[in-house]
Amino acid sequence: MATQLSQQLQGFLNQWQTRQRRTAGLQAALFVRLDALRRTHHSWGDYDLITVLLGALHLVIENDRLSGGRPRHALLDDVTSLCAWQQPQDPPTTHREIAEAVMDLLVNERERQTRMTDRYVRPDENAHAHYVVQSFAFVTTAADDESSEPVLRATPEAINVFQNLVDFDPFDRLSAERYRSERMLKRRDYDEVLDSIDRRTLSVHGLSAQLTTLLRRITYNVRDIDYASDVMPRLTDIITLVGEQVEAEEKFADAVAEHLHLHAPDYTRLQRLSSNLRDLIVALLKLQHTGAEVRTAYEAEQDRQLFTPRRLTINPQGQLFAPLLDMPAQHAADLLEPLMARLLGPRAPRVLSLPRLQDVMTPAVRRPTEQYRDPFDIGSLRIKTDDLDPAVLAAVHDILDNITAPTRLSALLQELQHSGALDTLSAPTARFVPWALAVTVTSAYGGLHSEDDDLPSATDAFITGRLTVVRPGTPLPAGAISGDELVLIPRPNEADNLALHLPGQKGTPWTERMPDA
Repeated sequence: MATQLSQQLQGFLNQWQTRQRRTAGLQAALFVRLDALRRTHHSWGDYDLITVLLGALHLVIENDRLSGGRPRHALLDDVTSLCAWQQPQDPPTTHREIAEAVMDLLVNERERQTRMTDRYVRPDENAHAHYVVQSFAFVTTAADDESSEPVLRATPEAINVFQNLVDFDPFDRLSAERYRSERMLKRRDYDEVLDSIDRRTLSVHGLSAQLTTLLRRITYNVRDIDYASDVMPRLTDIITLVGEQVEAEEKFADAVAEHLHLHAPDYTRLQRLSSNLRDLIVALLKLQHTGAEVRTAYEAEQDRQLFTPRRLTINPQGQLFAPLLDMPAQHAADLLEPLMARLLGPRAPRVLSLPRLQDVMTPAVRRPTEQYRDPFDIGSLRIKTDDLDPAVLAAVHDILDNITAPTRLSALLQELQHSGALDTLSAPTARFVPWALAVTVTSAYGGLHSEDDDLPSATDAFITGRLTVVRPGTPLPAGAISGDELVLIPRPNEADNLALHLPGQKGTPWTERMPDA
């Protein structure tokens, strides 16, 4: 049966556990590994390894503050001397091994200098126990412009744990920088204090930039922001940080004011320190004001954006065109055809008439003039261009003249294959007759005239106004000629005996006598 925490105990854990437990976890990471090192090397039992560890950490922190870090081998010499001071009777190789083992522990060499982890339990909103994993590092390696070897730098966690600052967040870089400033102020190292204040101010501006980015995201599209996970944790951290930092910076400003008097030897630099501290406090207060604006902006943008059409927030290339390119052609056609039909609307088919097609495909006659000679002119044609065989046109005329009832184009083409109408023609000529017939009928349906005024239209030239061509909306059967099915209907006149009449007249309408496909 699960046990629930009492409200008093839960409030007590919420007050101290987050920082005290995290700080204890960082300290335990050092001392547990140090105890394992002691158990592995029983001959090192006479050494105070904790002092060696804290001495090495102190060297890294001080050298980081004073000179920006030192190489590993230079620090090893000092740690080795500390071991030799404890047990001078042991050989120097033992002292060196202890120093290297302690430095490996600080940089976590056993795990290839990755960040260490610690897992601890804390109550959630419903007072249920859940585990939290924190990662940290104490000493890291960094490149140095003045040395070919990497130098060792101390992290804010190492500084805060070493100084026992359990009242502050051990991961808070600003508190570490401020502690450095207090120590350097006591040493009257004002230039280092100025640099530390500038770094803290830069960190505050970085947090302010993050909030500004969050405000911009909210203004652009409030639906993309999860208030519970994106806004509330960040605002809680910033409000807590600002509340601590403003109070601490004001105390530090009071400490600077104690050194600031007219007869101070570094009066100018102290004035600059005081001015920079005021700017830092103003930046912190501005950060707090920006944090308060986030909630107001979120509520205002919800009211403004949720009742207005949502703007396009997709990436057309990645989310629209790329999936279409990866889609099979038939699926893409089925998807886009209804949309294109609505956007483009109905369009008349553009079909070239047979005379126009012949005119386009026939090369123009070259007529070079004497006044101007084109340097790229290759002269007149030596071979006469083959025109369409008159026998093909005659065969098409005969087929169309014999139509006395509504007839499908597919029926005409099928009849050509089985009848002997083409037996009198040569094989090359007979091969062009179905094509010429299909083009002629299609030209009559398209109703397109030749651009040359001297040439008659396709309907007048080949069908002589006797036939009307309609499209039933079905495709031609599979064969040598492909496309839409067409129906040839004789036009009624006084000489025809066809029963093409209006409703109410005697006879059978042509639509009821149309042959099946």
